[in-house]
Amino acid sequence: MQKKDRRQFIRLEVYHLAKYKPVSDKGEPSYVLATAKDIGAGGLCLITEEFLPLSSLVQLKINFPGISTSIFALAKIVWIKQIKKTRRYEIGAQFVEIDESIRKDIDGRIKFVRSKVEKKSGLLKFIQYLERRTKK
Repeated sequence: MQKKDRRQFIRLEVYHLAKYKPVSDKGEPSYVLATAKDIGAGGLCLITEEFLPLSSLVQLKINFPGISTSIFALAKIVWIKQIKKTRRYEIGAQFVEIDESIRKDIDGRIKFVRSKVEKKSGLLKFIQYLERRTKK
C-alpha cells in the first residue's frame, strides 16, 4: 500500500546548511548547525545530532539559493526518526511563523527548479527514444 503524502506544498531536496535553536524559557540558546535535507513553503526536513521533542518550537535560520538574505522562521517539530546506526535524527519541522512573501518566494523557486528538471528529464527521455529508434 502506498503512503499518501499529506503535504500542502511540494518539497525540493537541497542538502545544505541550516541553523536552529530551541525556543525555551531557559535563557537564549545559541544556534546549532544542521543539514536541511529538503524544503518546501510549509516546512523542511532537518538532519540533526540532537533529539528535538515532538511539538517543540525552534527558531530557524536558513540560507536558500536565490534569496539574498537568510530566512528566519519559527517552526514546530511534527515528526522525528533516528537515522539507523547513527546518533543523528531526521526531523520534520512545519513553519508556524514565516513572512508570507518569503513563503511564496520559496514555493515559486521550488516550482521553477522542478519545472526545469522535468523539462530536462522529458528531453532526455525523448533523446533516448530517438536513439533507440535509430538503432533498429
